[in-house]
Amino acid sequence: MTIELVDALSKVKEAAGVLIDADKTIRSVGVGRAADGYGFQAVRNVKAAVPLASGTGAKKIPRDIAGIPVHFINSSRDPASLARVPHSGPASPGVGSLIPEQQFHRPLMCGLQIQNFDDDVRTGEIARGFIIIGTLGCFVQRDSGQIAILTNNHVAAGENRGVIGADRIQQPGGSTFVAAMEVGELSQFVRLVDSPPGATIVAGTVVLNEVDGALVDLSAGTAHIQNYLPSRTVTSPRGVAAASVGDKVHKVGRTTGLTFGTVTQVGAVVGPVPYAPGDVWFQQCLVVEGDNGTTFSDHGDSGSAIVRDDGMLVGLLFAGNGSQTYACAIDNVMRQLDCQLA
Repeated sequence: MTIELVDALSKVKEAAGVLIDADKTIRSVGVGRAADGYGFQAVRNVKAAVPLASGTGAKKIPRDIAGIPVHFINSSRDPASLARVPHSGPASPGVGSLIPEQQFHRPLMCGLQIQNFDDDVRTGEIARGFIIIGTLGCFVQRDSGQIAILTNNHVAAGENRGVIGADRIQQPGGSTFVAAMEVGELSQFVRLVDSPPGATIVAGTVVLNEVDGALVDLSAGTAHIQNYLPSRTVTSPRGVAAASVGDKVHKVGRTTGLTFGTVTQVGAVVGPVPYAPGDVWFQQCLVVEGDNGTTFSDHGDSGSAIVRDDGMLVGLLFAGNGSQTYACAIDNVMRQLDCQLA
């Protein structure tokens, strides 16, 4: 029997609940290709520390859910998002880096490094010698006509700490406020809702988020181009589309630069991902894997636009485990932030 995509997607939350309840190392469950149509793909962190189950308490890990096959994929890290780097010295951003996105650039372009300066002051990161950085995904237009930067909440809004209309965003960022580096102010974000400790999907206590997103209104006179740096000879975002399994995609981010990959899963449930409010879970996510075993993303690439080879924007990168990259589906992002591609 051929398993249709719509049938697998309708059962993915149920599958995630059952599988994560049975195997505490599983960190995401999505829908991908199977031998006969579509099936569930469960990514587990084989190095995760989990309590030992007694012989009578251990649960059998199912190989199918409602007749839909389950394929297991091993990873060695939990999904994570933040990039915390020294703001000075040899390891600071841009010093000796081969990634041009870490440098100062005007006009602004997609993929550049950005920082919420005021949140780094507020949390004491700068006083400790660090800054939190991420990636400028692309440019969008709000209903007011204002042009804004699209990125993650955890990049521009400090994981819900952000002060709208006050937090200043710098490019590329640093330990001091520099007027020439300011590109705009935080204008909107989707609030991240955490789940209580020990929450499970089976028990109905997990809160499933769909978006880690924020907008930064560009300062008056700040030049921008909906493109990548000239050295990045790939198609820039020019439209929006829903991702499909098998889509060939690329991203440009401040840490790994230009990388290429394939959408291997859609509709994924991911979690828990650690954020300041607590453990945050997501649903309806995309999973991307680097082509030919390459790394598609790393810490600091959060906020990058996931773009199909034809220029269609399909996702907003928010986390990864070194092997799998997780992205919010772009239609959810645009809807919840009430914006459109500029």
